[in-house]
Amino acid sequence: MRADDKNRHRYKRVELYLKQQEMDIFHRKAEHYGSMSAMIKDAVAQFNDVATLGKIEALDAMMTLYRKYQNDLSWMGGNFNQLTKRANELAISGQLSREYYDNVVFSEMEKIQDLLQHIKDEQSAIAHKLIRL
Repeated sequence: MRADDKNRHRYKRVELYLKQQEMDIFHRKAEHYGSMSAMIKDAVAQFNDVATLGKIEALDAMMTLYRKYQNDLSWMGGNFNQLTKRANELAISGQLSREYYDNVVFSEMEKIQDLLQHIKDEQSAIAHKLIRL
C-alpha cells in the first residue's frame, strides 16, 4: 500500500505554531517514532487530565486519612472499653466516686470527642478540595 493510499482516509489536519526551540524539542522526541504525527498521537493518548489527577490524589489522601483514623479509633475504642468495664465494676461494688468519673471517665470521653471532631474537620477539608477540582 502506498503512503498516499494510507493517508487518503485521514482528512483532518491540525496546524501548530511553534518557536524554533519548541520545534527542536518536537523533532528530538519524534526521533523514536516513525513520524512527528505518530509521536503527537502517542503523547495525546498518554496524556493525563490534570483535574482527574488532582481528584485521584485527593481520593488517595482521603483513603489514607480513613485508614489512619480507623487504626486510631480502634486503639481508642479498646482503651475506652477497658475504662468502661472497670468503671462498671467499681460502680457495682460502690467504689466509683464522682472524682474518678470526672477525672478519668469523662476525660477519656473528651479525648474521643476531640479526635472525632478532628477527623470530621480533615475529611471536610479534603471534600472541599475535591469539590474545587
